[in-house]
Amino acid sequence: MLEPQLIAETAEELILLKPPGMPTQADPTGDLDLLTWAEGHWGMSLYLVHRIDRPVGGVVLFAKSKRSAARWSERFRKGQVQKAYLAITSPPVYPPFGELRHYLKKDVRRHRAQVFYRPQPQAQLAVLKYQILAAQGDKGLILVEPQTGRFHQIRAQLAEVRSPIVGDVKYGYPAPAPDPRRIALWAWRLERWLASPPLSVEPWRAFKSEIENLVSASSK
Repeated sequence: MLEPQLIAETAEELILLKPPGMPTQADPTGDLDLLTWAEGHWGMSLYLVHRIDRPVGGVVLFAKSKRSAARWSERFRKGQVQKAYLAITSPPVYPPFGELRHYLKKDVRRHRAQVFYRPQPQAQLAVLKYQILAAQGDKGLILVEPQTGRFHQIRAQLAEVRSPIVGDVKYGYPAPAPDPRRIALWAWRLERWLASPPLSVEPWRAFKSEIENLVSASSK
């Protein structure tokens, strides 16, 4: 596993790049998580204000104080934080841009999201916008901007429209996964902070080497 990297530091926040495969916070596996690693590395208490799934890499923000944590948590709760993800799906999403609206309910026993098209008890509205940036064969690179922050939202909604994320066997990608530790979903932008270089003529490189390797493995 790659080591976490510092993206930026302010008086109130620590912004890190989480490697895919590392938990954001401690979980039942006991594996080293990003929060524990960061607190040990910087020698300070940090506060979790959001999470990204274990197999997802990208930008994660920690608050340095309870005041900052409360402010960020409220902004996340109200959907005021600007977020963008990059994903590789197979096949590419159709149409090439649009908005997905579903109702999601967490299945605790299976640890996955159930998708509905109409309101259901305990199901929450999930909305995301997407746009294809590039396509190659049976895969497409898309920019995803979630408008809500539901459990497994991006993974479940893309799978529901029959464009599962590469490597995401839990949500419909054919087994075996190219790498069971990661999927081709990258938390690319949080507010002004980026967890990868800007997209170039060859946009696949926005995922850096670990995602390029995943795509290469999946095409063999």
